[in-house]
Amino acid sequence: MMADDPAFDVIMRHLNLTEDQASNWVDYIAKCTYGNDPPIFDPKRDVENLENLDRALNAVLAALDFSAMTQAACDTLGFRMIWGPFSDELITRSGQKSETFSEEFHSYPERVGKKASGALQALEDNIQPIRDAIHSTKRYIEKSSRARKGTGRINFRGIQLVNSARDVWRLSTGKDAPSKALNPASRFGEFLCDLFEAFEIEGDPRAAFRAWADTQWR
Repeated sequence: MMADDPAFDVIMRHLNLTEDQASNWVDYIAKCTYGNDPPIFDPKRDVENLENLDRALNAVLAALDFSAMTQAACDTLGFRMIWGPFSDELITRSGQKSETFSEEFHSYPERVGKKASGALQALEDNIQPIRDAIHSTKRYIEKSSRARKGTGRINFRGIQLVNSARDVWRLSTGKDAPSKALNPASRFGEFLCDLFEAFEIEGDPRAAFRAWADTQWR
């Protein structure tokens, strides 16, 4: 039951809310805390992976060149993309009436096969815009104020909890939560520290608050 939830108890103790309101805020904080990470780039990891992706696209582009494979290989690839796991069955049962094949067999090309074949063609047709986007993303990350080294040490869950707790505090009390430094002995500080414990978020709430403040770009 929600009443047995430590986070529900924290919100009920700190804020003047109905049980339904408290329950909604618990759900909101949980979704924000365990949802998407803050918009922070890791230049080394992100740029390295973008370069890996660019190299992979180069390899794909070379493999899709008309002369890279024999016509027989190209035709066989197209056939097996269309028919997938039913390719061998179609070959071995060549000449049999179509009614003898399963419903899954008949529906596979429309459900999967043509999409797979079309995806490969779409990749070939759009490979340059994709590569352009990769290159511009690299340049953006390298110049961004949101780039941070060693993001593996950042307490993302703590930052998200700080952010959602500030929303709940503002909307429930009509007062803004601190935005620069956290006093653990203040009303909001006690509220946030109790939420960290209730949601079992590791790390120091004050450190997470400082990290949250560092993510607030204008």
